[in-house]
Amino acid sequence: MKQMIIPVVALLALVATAPAAWSSGSHANDQPTVAVTQWSGGLELFMEHPMLLADHADRFIIHLTVLDDFSPARDGSVELRFVGAGGENHVFATSELLREGIFAPEVALPGPTVYQLTLTCRVAGRVAEFQVPVVPVWANEADLPAAIDDAEPGAIPFLKEQQWKLPFDTAAVEVREIKRSVRAVGQVQPSPSAYVEIVAPVAGFVQTAGALPGARVEAGQVVASISPPVQGDGWASSQLAFEQAERNYERAQRLHAQDAISTRDLELARNEYLSRRAGHERVAGGSEDGLLNLTATLGGRVTDWDVRPGQYVHAGDRLMAIADPTLVWLEVRVPERELRDLGTPVGAHVKSGGPGGGWTVPAADLRVLATGGAVDPATRTVPVLLEIRNDDDRLRIGDVLPVELIASEGANAVAVPEGAVLEDAGVPVVFVQAGGESFVKRIVIPGPTHAGWTTIRDGLAPGERVVTSGGYFVKLAGTSAVIGHGHAH
Repeated sequence: MKQMIIPVVALLALVATAPAAWSSGSHANDQPTVAVTQWSGGLELFMEHPMLLADHADRFIIHLTVLDDFSPARDGSVELRFVGAGGENHVFATSELLREGIFAPEVALPGPTVYQLTLTCRVAGRVAEFQVPVVPVWANEADLPAAIDDAEPGAIPFLKEQQWKLPFDTAAVEVREIKRSVRAVGQVQPSPSAYVEIVAPVAGFVQTAGALPGARVEAGQVVASISPPVQGDGWASSQLAFEQAERNYERAQRLHAQDAISTRDLELARNEYLSRRAGHERVAGGSEDGLLNLTATLGGRVTDWDVRPGQYVHAGDRLMAIADPTLVWLEVRVPERELRDLGTPVGAHVKSGGPGGGWTVPAADLRVLATGGAVDPATRTVPVLLEIRNDDDRLRIGDVLPVELIASEGANAVAVPEGAVLEDAGVPVVFVQAGGESFVKRIVIPGPTHAGWTTIRDGLAPGERVVTSGGYFVKLAGTSAVIGHGHAH
């Protein structure tokens, strides 16, 4: 980049106090250009234009990036409103893209004077405003100031067209609360209070009822049926035995009333009936076609199917398991050397490969069940057991995930997203965004990491912007970078 030298005292004062970041470069014909990089409303603006001449049509190259996914603008409109010293307005607008991510309206302003620019962008359902308080317009080319090259040593050009095509993202350096924590590995388990196994109460052939592994079922829903075997102690024989015991007890009551049998014989018939009734009610659910229907006793997901449709099972064989995923246990294995520093955790941050790289479990959704216990002699770890409300279904039973147990309250510190810190020849570095298409490698001293953010003890200041994804590509670009504007529009 090149910095303009404007030989007008009043204009220099305006530039010195302007909050907008602007500097100059040059096109192939050495015409000085101005570059502006700003962030607002979920958009990044990188705008370039020649130094303006009075009543001369000049093209503004406006790059717009949607920060949610760092994608180029693919539709929308831009409006440039220039307000002169006397309050006069000049508005230029376009809804046509020069190409993906770039609007290129032409601007012609009377001068010489200084304008304030408000740039309104409507892109991807967002409305963002950018302010450039000093936009000078010169009378003629002879009055244009000279430009000097003040690019930061080692600056790496990395064009928007490159950024948009790669996994790339940036974020602002923030002051955040970084808490003391311990990193470990956790496994998601069903909560015993939200877990049930469906067991065959009688022998027979299994028929499924749509409750396949992973399927969601409701309490009371039929999940399987058992067909009685031709012979054997199946559902049908259990039904017949109950009915026979019921008839025998009714007959014994009549005979006892006539003093035809003893009280002991009546009690024996009654006990047989009660026993058969209890067994019958335990497997109740038989249909008219003789099938025994098994129902889910709680709502949730089918986590296992231990048999195949049509397979013969014996009484007591497990058919499937159902777990309610809204309440799970997370068993975290903490290295014994760190357990003493941990104490009782006050929170947990679960890492994942999805957007954001993980999430912090809200305090209201977490309960510490147990801390400590025996040290595993093989892994030298100690289990910490957490119960977690999992209403959003982020944790899946059986998952093994990196977990950060939060051990205490923390302190405010300068921090960047964890992915921003890279190693270069064994030295921790970040890539600082000096402009829309310019980056500088900066050596930093990192500190503790918490909830996806790494403390920076030295090397960065709040408000600077760093590459959080795609830093390796910037590093590669820097190996053969030629300082200067790398493209023409």
